[in-house]
Amino acid sequence: MDVEKCNGTLNGQPLDKSQIEDAMKDLSVEANMAFKAQFSLADSPSPASMMVASTIITDDRSTEELQKRFGELLDENVVLKETLKQNNDSMKEQFMLIASCQEDMLKTHRLHKEKFDETRELVERLRQENKQLKLDLSRLVDGDAVVNNETGESKSGASSVVEFVTSPDEDTIDKLTAQLELVEKQRRQLIVDNEKLSWQKESLENIIDSTSKERDDAKEKLKNIELLLSSKENDHSQELKKLHFIINDLQTKLNSSSSNVSPEEMAKRDAYIQQLEGKITYLQNELKKAQIKILDLENIKLEFTQYKSGAAESNKMYKEQIQDLNNRIKEIQKTVFQPVRLSLSPEQGARAEYAAHVANVKLYDRTLRHLAEYLNALTDGLVDSQARAVEAAGAARRGAGGEALAALQRHLRAHHDAVLTNVAQVRGTLSIFEGIFKDYNELLKKSVTKTETKPQSQSVEQLTAALLARGQELHALEAQLAALTLHKEEADLLRAQVDLYKSDFEAERESREKMASEKENLMTDLRSAQKKIQELTTQLEEIRILSPGVHKSVTAKRRPAAAARTPPAPAPAAPAAAANTVRKKKRVEEEKESSPPPLRFDCPVCDRPFKSLILLQQHVDSCLL
Repeated sequence: MDVEKCNGTLNGQPLDKSQIEDAMKDLSVEANMAFKAQFSLADSPSPASMMVASTIITDDRSTEELQKRFGELLDENVVLKETLKQNNDSMKEQFMLIASCQEDMLKTHRLHKEKFDETRELVERLRQENKQLKLDLSRLVDGDAVVNNETGESKSGASSVVEFVTSPDEDTIDKLTAQLELVEKQRRQLIVDNEKLSWQKESLENIIDSTSKERDDAKEKLKNIELLLSSKENDHSQELKKLHFIINDLQTKLNSSSSNVSPEEMAKRDAYIQQLEGKITYLQNELKKAQIKILDLENIKLEFTQYKSGAAESNKMYKEQIQDLNNRIKEIQKTVFQPVRLSLSPEQGARAEYAAHVANVKLYDRTLRHLAEYLNALTDGLVDSQARAVEAAGAARRGAGGEALAALQRHLRAHHDAVLTNVAQVRGTLSIFEGIFKDYNELLKKSVTKTETKPQSQSVEQLTAALLARGQELHALEAQLAALTLHKEEADLLRAQVDLYKSDFEAERESREKMASEKENLMTDLRSAQKKIQELTTQLEEIRILSPGVHKSVTAKRRPAAAARTPPAPAPAAPAAAANTVRKKKRVEEEKESSPPPLRFDCPVCDRPFKSLILLQQHVDSCLL
């Protein structure tokens, strides 16, 4: 593993928090949670980022700025020390945690290795014992064949004993090989975990090296700044000494010159100084008066500009109203006079119902004339007000500002009142015109009722088309509502399925945990049974060596029991029958005590198998979507 410790990189790339989290994925749950709880380096600023803000001290700075900067640097130094202390503490805790985890891994690895060696020795020893037992059994069979040639009981009994003794050894060997494979898998997994922890340890060492390097750089910068500050303080103290010396020299010269001057010259100088002070006070008073006058003139100028802006706004508003009224009059003339002239024929004029309309039209003509007169008066007043405003502005420029502004204000108020009255009269005239225009509209409606059948039918068709469009929109909205309700039902069903799958996953997890605990119990029982078998075999060997007569009597007692358990058969077939019975017992024990198959987790939606529950949960989250 190529580790660059000088700049805190791993294989030429900077270490990131995501890489550390990826490295921690394969750890156990407890170790992962403890490591994440202790890994808090991202919350504190780095010393390099804290030292970027430091600036170079120049010769133009004063003593107060230097002292202030020195205090800021001291505060930054304290903050950096606290940050480095916290980082070092967290690094030490993380290093100790990883070291403890690595020690635990090494202990478990050592324990598994010892168990593996013990199991291998036990297998070798059992194989040797099996060979020895086979040799002894062959010798016993040869001896019994020489002594008892009349019947075949000794041979059949010996073969049954062979099967009875050898079959448990083969079963034990198979179980031990399975255990050895399992222990080997665990050992390989521990080796992988140990490598991951060592990589994490190296990454943390790199981080510690980088932080220590940053701390050393910060210390060096702080030392340089302290040296600069000390040199600046020395220079400043020397300059202060020089200035004090110059002040003392000047003070001595002043005292010597004052002692040489006569009292008459001193009196003249004092009188001249008093005269100058009087002039200064007089000029200050004049300056204050001039400032007050300037303020008054500025206030007058501000008021004049305000009045001018108000007059301009009112003129603009009046012009807009006049333009609006002129436009309305033109539109009314275009829309009213021409139809009236066309509609008034000699036949219709003879009727009584049109006489009132003709009178209304004449009244409308008179009101329009009055309206034109009012508008002319309004425009004349506006022109007059503009001329007066220009005259007042010229008078204000010439110096008579107050009187001109007062006159302009009075004129503007009077003109405003006149304009308001004119506007009221124009509005009354317009109201009269609106009544006449309504009568004219009624006349037009009466004269055109016969020719308006087609537009009504067209309007009915438009209304029916609009109703059909509204109906189509309503049907579309109903379809959308039905689709949304169906989607909601499907969502509720899927939510219920998700809850059911979660409950199934929890139940399966609990069952797996129970199976694991039962497996541990069975393994402990198996170890205790193996120890008992080993003790019994050792006792049997000791009995056979010490008292071979007792061993023969025990084997002779077992032979009739074995013969009674077996069905009647010829003598050559007896060994085969005994072997079959023993092999059946071996098959049952294998089915009962064999190692469990590898764990498999199937997806309930697509029946896809997975090796771990975490992968299954991730797949279910994407499969349900």
